[in-house]
Amino acid sequence: MRQSIDLPFGHVLILDSIAELCPDDRGQIVVSGSHGGLSAADYARSNPPRMVFFNDAGVGKKNAGIVALAALERTGVIAAAVGHTTACIGDAMDTWRNGRLSHLNTLAQRAGFRCGDTIPEAIERSQTLPVYRLCRLDDNGNRFVMLRHLSYLQADSERIRFEALGHKQSYWIEVETDLSQAQHEQ
Repeated sequence: MRQSIDLPFGHVLILDSIAELCPDDRGQIVVSGSHGGLSAADYARSNPPRMVFFNDAGVGKKNAGIVALAALERTGVIAAAVGHTTACIGDAMDTWRNGRLSHLNTLAQRAGFRCGDTIPEAIERSQTLPVYRLCRLDDNGNRFVMLRHLSYLQADSERIRFEALGHKQSYWIEVETDLSQAQHEQ
């Protein structure tokens, strides 16, 4: 299932499986019904959201149910997991409605998330964080916004990725100053 919930500051993607992420989901807020294991981190790294929520799946041996949180932190993604006793694994809408945060990466802690929060509470509190966009100047002097709604680490990671392609365009990072306009342009 793939749904979108509109909130005053933008929308939240609701995905029963993190495997449903696609390139258009980069920089978005994603609530997943998936466990937070290593395979989930691989899916999320391929199209990194701004923030993502998983199910801790009981955490498991060697923290297998939440290893995605640390892995995604290295990519600049705010990541958290809800307790498996608060939401059904594989049911993202239940995760959104009933899940309570049980584990947070450092970026989630810096965003103001707290264990015990519902996902809507955590997202609302995080809206005071700056949001960035990656811009490009092409060979003809035209300015383009490449990606929006990124953490600074994500924007910088994307800048490095584009520069490594060898094109002669210039790339830079800007703070999103008018979020309402940016959301209407999506």
